[in-house]
Amino acid sequence: MNIFCLMLSGLLALPSCNVQGGAKLPTEDDNSNVRVYEYAPSVIPSTLYDVKVNEQWSFVLPTDEHHLTVFSCDGPVKVEVNPLAENISSARVLPLSSEYDCKIVDGKVVFHMEPGERAVVEINGSEENNLFVFANPLDEPVPSSDQEIIRVKEGTVVDLGTVSLKDGQTLLVEGGAVCKGAVKTVDASNVSVEGYGILDSRGVEARGITFDKCSNVRIDGVTLLNNVNWSTFISQSSDVEISNYKVVATATEKNNGNENDVLDILGCTDVSVKGCFGYCHDDVFCIKSHKWSYQGEVRNVVFDDCIAWNYLSGNSFVIGAELNQNVSNVTYRNCVSIHSAGATDPYPFFRGGVSIHNCAAGLVSDILFENIVLEDCKEYGIYIDIRKSSYDIGTGVEYAPGTIDGVTLRNVAFLKNAKLGNMFSGYDDSEHKIRNLVLDNINIGDIKIDETNFISYFKSYRTDYIIK
Repeated sequence: MNIFCLMLSGLLALPSCNVQGGAKLPTEDDNSNVRVYEYAPSVIPSTLYDVKVNEQWSFVLPTDEHHLTVFSCDGPVKVEVNPLAENISSARVLPLSSEYDCKIVDGKVVFHMEPGERAVVEINGSEENNLFVFANPLDEPVPSSDQEIIRVKEGTVVDLGTVSLKDGQTLLVEGGAVCKGAVKTVDASNVSVEGYGILDSRGVEARGITFDKCSNVRIDGVTLLNNVNWSTFISQSSDVEISNYKVVATATEKNNGNENDVLDILGCTDVSVKGCFGYCHDDVFCIKSHKWSYQGEVRNVVFDDCIAWNYLSGNSFVIGAELNQNVSNVTYRNCVSIHSAGATDPYPFFRGGVSIHNCAAGLVSDILFENIVLEDCKEYGIYIDIRKSSYDIGTGVEYAPGTIDGVTLRNVAFLKNAKLGNMFSGYDDSEHKIRNLVLDNINIGDIKIDETNFISYFKSYRTDYIIK
């Protein structure tokens, strides 16, 4: 059953996978076609997990934090996860709201996935050293015939350094390929990064993927590993399509993971982000309009079917904080935050599953968060505010308060209450209040928010809101 049907019926108690047994699971999916990828012998496999997909071994790639496996399929498949370093007493497959049919069978976690799904396997209640499982559709992206292709083939490891794409070029990283380096492209059109392979920018003193002042940009299928800087930076660009993009951004001793955002859209128009996954130590799916010398109004952006985990810091789905230019017509739809912010951080810092932080002079308007599931918010659940901050809001810009006018939160389900609740806070009681904020069907567990219980779960200052 879809999580939003559950939300409407008030049935939000979702089971974890702790069923032991040796019973055979359904086999009607065993005939689905599966493609597992061949990696070069120099790529060291995980020592914590083995994975089979419909009885085929799927290579597991380790990072300093979590491990991942990527495969392709054209229908439902059985996934068997064998933890090599510990015995299983319990396990969960996230998002919980996807209700994976998880069982523990003969010491293995067994569940089913379909093409395009992205899952996280947690063993014995731990959020450390989890397994990320990415099920690509069977057909790998194919660049258009007019594209010039820079190809990294399956079973190879290639260090390309910094790739600067020119008009009409595609970096194609095939499934089973590892491309070391980064992509930095400025002032180009009809450019893309595609394929089911790994782009490994760990240790590179640059953002993993940068497109600045570009048009007709495409990112499709790739998995990015990063640990230094913002993972993906799309700035001052238009007509951008990002789909089935997976980012695993871990920490380094240098920065403890701060500033390794998954995706920052800055000063862009006409952007689609669909079917993506992001893990990082800071903001995951983020919009900004002015920072350093980069600036521009943001218009017509849609995030659809995206899964976020911001560990330690940051927000899962956030507009801000650097918003000196206007932001309008932005939608986050059918998105899930599986974990938000960090249990180890010593103090709260405006972090939430859903956030708008207007820390500059821009107008934020016509914003929709719809069909959102917040599974585990360790600080705030929803945090919307207008305030002054210490962030760089643009070279030479002096601070002036901005405005927020027209935000709708519709069909938002918390699987449990956020530790610090929820916050709405305008800047003053006149021009810089938060205006026209609509809460339409907000549920915390089995409790629907209305006028009688709002004050128990939300703090509101200098905000005009309506509850439906």
